[in-house]
This record gives sequence, C-alpha cells and structure tokens, in this order.
Amino acid sequence: MWRKLIRFVHRALRSRASPREVAGGLALGLVINFTPTLGFQIPLAISLSALFRVNPLAALAGIQITNPLTAPFVYAVTYRVGTWLLGERDRTFQWRELDAMDLIRAGVALWVGGLALGGAFALLAYFVVLRLLTRRRMRHVPPEGRSVR
Repeated sequence: MWRKLIRFVHRALRSRASPREVAGGLALGLVINFTPTLGFQIPLAISLSALFRVNPLAALAGIQITNPLTAPFVYAVTYRVGTWLLGERDRTFQWRELDAMDLIRAGVALWVGGLALGGAFALLAYFVVLRLLTRRRMRHVPPEGRSVR
C-alpha cells in the first residue's frame, strides 16, 4: 500500500501539473477516502478530478488510505465523529431490534463524520502540499525564469 502511495506521489511530483492541481487532487482524494464509498473510490476520484480540474494521480494517491484491511478502522472513527457531530448517543446495534431507521442513522453518521474528517485532512493537506510543491519548484527553476514579486 505505501509503495503505491509513494509511486503515485512521485508521478504527481514529476508531472507538469501545477502545484494547485496536485494539492487539489490530493485533497479531493482525501475527502473521497473518508466517505463510505469503498469500492467506488477510484471511479469517483477520476471523474471528480476531471470535473474539478485537479491532478487525477494525486487524487488516486489520496484514496490509498482505505482498503479492505483499513476500512473498518477508518469507518469506525468516521462513525464516531459523525454521531458526535449529530449529537446522537453512540449505540451498539442489537441485531434483533435493528430497523431501517437505525441503518439510515448509521449511514448519515458515516457521511457526516466522513465529510468532516475528510474535509479537515483535505484542507490541511492542500495547504501543506501546495506550499511544499511551490517551494520545490521554485528551487528547480533557473534564476532567470523566476518572476519577481
């Protein structure tokens, strides 16, 4: 998993995409990563990166956190955050008493928690990656090619 992520990051860094496109792609991938869309993350990342005009490789790097092994932990945290944000008490499910409303509440909590966590991580990643890429690319531009501000 980490090798894939590093490979995606290296490809994104070598691409001709602007720092804004790469940072935006990673941020988009992180938002998708925390939403309960396991199994649809790759098509979502590719289509939404085209819609928002961000780097699709960076978006794919952002969704590499969840996979079948890590998803239960990621979604457990997003569920807890969602129930906290919605002001609901955390309930354990009793399978005999489970009804459709419980499933709807759980789904809403997953989406709310996922969007909140994904949004927070995406904002942080966007500004950090944007700054790092801008600085990195400025170091690799010959002095005569730099703009004076």
